[in-house]
Amino acid sequence: MLILAVVIMAAIFETRPSKAINWYFVTVRIAGVYPNVGTRVFASGYLMGTVYGEGVFTFNTTYGPVISVDAYTPDGYPYYGLPYYSYPGASWGPYGHSGVAFICRGNSQTVPANTTIPTALTFRYDPMFFLYVKSDRGNPEGTGWYPAGTLARIGVTTPVEESGGTRYRFDKWTGGYTRDSANNAAGSVLMDSPKIVEAVWITQHRLMVNSPYGQVSGGGWYDKDQTVTFSVTSPVEGGEGVRQVFNSWIGDHIGSSLTGTVTMNAPKTVTAVWKTQYLLMIDPKGGQVDKAAQWLDGGTSVSVASISPCSVVERKTRMVFLGWHGATTSTLNIVTLMMDSPKTLIATWKTQYYLIVETKWGTATGEGWYDADSMAEFSVPPEVPMEPPFGLLGRYFFNGWSGDSRASSPRATILMDGAHAVTATWTSDYTAMFLVIFIVAVGLTAVGFLYRRRIFGRSARYDTLFGRRAL
Repeated sequence: MLILAVVIMAAIFETRPSKAINWYFVTVRIAGVYPNVGTRVFASGYLMGTVYGEGVFTFNTTYGPVISVDAYTPDGYPYYGLPYYSYPGASWGPYGHSGVAFICRGNSQTVPANTTIPTALTFRYDPMFFLYVKSDRGNPEGTGWYPAGTLARIGVTTPVEESGGTRYRFDKWTGGYTRDSANNAAGSVLMDSPKIVEAVWITQHRLMVNSPYGQVSGGGWYDKDQTVTFSVTSPVEGGEGVRQVFNSWIGDHIGSSLTGTVTMNAPKTVTAVWKTQYLLMIDPKGGQVDKAAQWLDGGTSVSVASISPCSVVERKTRMVFLGWHGATTSTLNIVTLMMDSPKTLIATWKTQYYLIVETKWGTATGEGWYDADSMAEFSVPPEVPMEPPFGLLGRYFFNGWSGDSRASSPRATILMDGAHAVTATWTSDYTAMFLVIFIVAVGLTAVGFLYRRRIFGRSARYDTLFGRRAL
């Protein structure tokens, strides 16, 4: 039996086929693969054997002239790379299969039949590397096999919103050199080896800045733990005499300033609270009041007082308060208004002028303040006695008015169309005093005469009595 088997094998490998059957004598050389990589050789689809590394395989066959090898090697390409069977890792290298494959772009050749010298066929393989684009989110693109030396396009979609108020922003690529900036979500990687590139993401939280009025700023997406400033514009006009004014923030920030800050360690919401204000218009009409036009919170009350008299020019002119009209009607100096709507308050006044009444003698009446265009009455006594002792029995008689009046009677009137001054003029009358003086002088003279006569009479009697005679 052993001898029979040997004869049969010799017949298969050494006996020439009959002229009716073609046979093919082939030497296959494999180039470009790693030593531990096996490449299968086929003749018209029938497996002839396996060549490892850059080996040579010589055989003859009757299966046909078409000699082929695996288009890809190792067997199973392209399915054994991630994410199917093996993850690229430390075993990568020139003799590790993970992440490394070889491609033969011309894996089929035809040989002539019935040659005594083997037909030499060379099948060249080019390396391919596996790229794993790793990312927990963002639909990563680019994972796959690439010919060595080519650029692989990689990318993720960004940002990725996964829950209300939180999303993720692409930050950078790690694990492989990118031809573009590592911070670009879309880029390219040079495939000079198997590679893993991983997308790094930054968590972002959303700040909602809500306000029924004004223009808000600062709302949006921010990196986790970032400090964010937000604000709102105020006031906002709401119609004639009405406006809305910012009051405070509520929510994740409490404050009364137009500008605030929050730390974005979670989604945040801030809401502006407003108050309605109404315009109080105050028209003093040339007079003086203790308040000016101003905006006041709705529902508050305000008191307004007139200052009367005002605009005083001493002994000339002044204004005297008459009353209010508009939002309220009153003659009281102070009024109180409830600000439930825009209001206008108007003060009314009257002008007064001063009348100066001057006199050198006697007592004048009528000096003081008078309403504009009213008639002022003034007077002095018609006559005034002179003061003793030198004015004894002398008198001053009113002679007329000077200044702004030419009236001739002691009691007169003047139209107060402005500030006025009148002065009483007088004449002096010494008749009674002179008469008294004359009478006194006559009396004194008579008394003197009588006195002398009496003295002289006494002297004559004396001389007679004592024997003397008057000279």
